[in-house]
Amino acid sequence: MPQVMPHGEALGIDVGISHFAAVSNGTLFSNPRPFKRLERKLKLLQKRVSKKRIGSSNRRKAQAKVSKLHEQIANLRKNYHWELAHNLCDWAGMIFVEDLNLKGLAKGMLGKHCLDAGWGQFFQILEQCCFKRGVYFQKVDSKKTSQICPNCLTETGKKTLAERVHSCPNCGYTTDRDVAAAQVVRLRGLAAVGHTVKMLSEGKFVGIPLKKESLSL
Repeated sequence: MPQVMPHGEALGIDVGISHFAAVSNGTLFSNPRPFKRLERKLKLLQKRVSKKRIGSSNRRKAQAKVSKLHEQIANLRKNYHWELAHNLCDWAGMIFVEDLNLKGLAKGMLGKHCLDAGWGQFFQILEQCCFKRGVYFQKVDSKKTSQICPNCLTETGKKTLAERVHSCPNCGYTTDRDVAAAQVVRLRGLAAVGHTVKMLSEGKFVGIPLKKESLSL
């Protein structure tokens, strides 16, 4: 699709498990986990299917209920993605996201959670929404976004999944780890479109309040 020219306020987005999305302005969006919420009901319906005689009308009816629930889960996920995409477009003229290896992530130990979140679909929807709303969209290198301080660009090393706070030993900058990653994504995006980024002297990331947002499903 045609590209919108870079302009206006820039946002970096980091997607994750603890929060569906962290934004470089400090906002955290909760992860709705539609599949996890309805997984118990789905297993119950699937169990009922297995107890019905193959080829019977009762089995077909039970299978239809399973299909309907799968459709409900997919719709909940898609509606959330569209609502979040529009929220982000309300705030920015440029949006940058990580260029993730989604197939590789889906095969990893957190694959089930990745598939439930539907990051690939979200990125597609966000790109469509950006184009329709006149917002510039671009993917950037995802390498080490959680290992670099967005305030001084020092590499701080790997964090375990349990470490939820970024605290730079070099400059002392502290924030949520996912927000820090989103800020690194933003910097890479700005660099990619030719912006000169001034760091600590302008206080770009000092005192950003964390805001938690929850979108209804």
